[in-house]
Amino acid sequence: MRIDIPKVPADGGWYEEDVPASVLELEADPRVRPGGPISCRFFVQRVSGELVVKGRLGMPASLQCGRCGCFFSTTVSDLSFLRAYDAPEGTETVDLTPDIREDILLSLPAYPLCSSECRGLCAQCGHNLNEGPCPCKPPAVGPGKWSALDKLKEL
Repeated sequence: MRIDIPKVPADGGWYEEDVPASVLELEADPRVRPGGPISCRFFVQRVSGELVVKGRLGMPASLQCGRCGCFFSTTVSDLSFLRAYDAPEGTETVDLTPDIREDILLSLPAYPLCSSECRGLCAQCGHNLNEGPCPCKPPAVGPGKWSALDKLKEL
């Protein structure tokens, strides 16, 4: 997204544009699937040789749950985008694309969850526990590999 500085009104103006999700370069990431373009809505104003841009970003996406591995739909957004760009006299355009890309990538959750109640997968058979209980029996509790360490507590 480029802003033509000579076209910015003296008291500022609103700009809306959809930026293609391809700028995120997520094609090789198996856990994130952009669901559409990045919607940008900014108020742009020239202030003392700078171009101040503030607004919000949003993008529909499918993310892979960190517990159960299922994909779920969500919106990745940044509601407080704020940047100041040097724009001395003679500057014609400012490209916001790198900062838009950075903000959306930083807004992606590090450990996405399809819901806070997600039960994940069975550690033994891999069954999705959100779909119901699995046929596995709980592991037998008894002396194991670490039983020698349990004896240290007795000392």
